[in-house]
Amino acid sequence: MLLHFRVYDIKARQFGAERDDVGAYLRTVHSRFRNSEHAQTRVYSCRSWRATGGRTAPFELHWNGHDVPGETLLGSVGWTLESGLVQRIEAELAGGEAVRLFVFNSDADLCFEEVLAPIDRA
Repeated sequence: MLLHFRVYDIKARQFGAERDDVGAYLRTVHSRFRNSEHAQTRVYSCRSWRATGGRTAPFELHWNGHDVPGETLLGSVGWTLESGLVQRIEAELAGGEAVRLFVFNSDADLCFEEVLAPIDRA
């Protein structure tokens, strides 16, 4: 499915380039690390994106924590993509909703926090 979205870095408060392939983006997320063998990305719904007009605040999710208030865990990316994750993300984006990525490194530190925000072509 071809869906247009932009990646928003929550901590830096800036958008990256427009993208159209969720799977390709997720497969490159861990390439930012020198050692990504044990890196993990957790993907959550991001209803707060629309509710705050795109001003979602950082949230310090810890390696052992899994609850993000008001959001649903859609799945995770480790060494491979979790089965069905791309389809769940695409369904959120197609419905006009954003998704939130929490990217942890091999030392269990939260390194990146991003939102995949849908681009409305209407």
